[in-house]
Amino acid sequence: MDDVGCTGSESNLTRCSHNGFGRHNCNHGEDAGVVCSESERPSNSGPELVCGRRLLEVGLSRAGLETAGLNAFSAHLADLRCSSHQEANGTVWFQVERREGSCGNTLTTNSSHAIYSNSLFIYQVHNVSFTRPVSIPFSCAYPLDTESSLDVAVAPYLPVEGGVSGIGSKASASMSLYHNSNYTEPYPAGQRVTLPLGSVLHVGVSVNETETERFVVVLDNCYATHSPNPDDPMRYFIIQNKCPSDRTQVRVEESGSSLEARFSALLFLFQGDYRDVFLHCSLSLCDQRSSSCTPVSRGPTFTKRRRVGELISDQFGLLDCGELEV
Repeated sequence: MDDVGCTGSESNLTRCSHNGFGRHNCNHGEDAGVVCSESERPSNSGPELVCGRRLLEVGLSRAGLETAGLNAFSAHLADLRCSSHQEANGTVWFQVERREGSCGNTLTTNSSHAIYSNSLFIYQVHNVSFTRPVSIPFSCAYPLDTESSLDVAVAPYLPVEGGVSGIGSKASASMSLYHNSNYTEPYPAGQRVTLPLGSVLHVGVSVNETETERFVVVLDNCYATHSPNPDDPMRYFIIQNKCPSDRTQVRVEESGSSLEARFSALLFLFQGDYRDVFLHCSLSLCDQRSSSCTPVSRGPTFTKRRRVGELISDQFGLLDCGELEV
């Protein structure tokens, strides 16, 4: 074949223009061979597309473009003025703002997505005449549905200002003296109990409260008098300010952990005589959700006789254990 003329779009050599088969005036110094193959794409691995929140970015392999005979730096978007690019790690990147009309962007929507589309045009390396550029269309679809959460916790409360309010009665409580440390067998209420000196008094307190999961009872002050009157100014403190007055003679078994409280104390003469002894306690209910209800000891304390003016304010009421004879 002689005078062969190919445009590059032919599927094989016979499709090129020529003088006919077997007709030529060539010598062997003019022999040439042509292999026709499908046009190479601008990138061996294909274009990279990043659909960002603000930008659409298209990345092309520079080596792939050069292999295909294309100038990586000749590209532009649909708008000829949009040709800025940057190269990183062998990839040439082209950016366009995610906005309708920017560099020729088009925006279409369907029932679920907003679709931004454009096209990148790339020219041959030695583009000295009118040639059609390679076109690489691209598009990014953005969902129309989204979610959002409020980064604020809303705490509802029940307003009570300006309404009707009142004060109810104190919670009911009972105080008992028990035979032993098991606190299972109380002495009969209202009777006189005779015990020898040195005996251990096992005293238990129980409160009737509907909010059993929230409130606990705390032993604030417990003391002994020689009269059934809890306001008797002559008193001997067993528990004061929630702590034992003398740890060698008093032990708090339970306080601030449930609606029951217990303590043990040794029975001795309080004022040097053998008069009857009466026990009294002031209690308070503690809200476990708002504070720590377990009493904290502040070091050793010692037996002291206090007058009524020094007694801590009564938050719950006084309980009487009954009459003891020694």
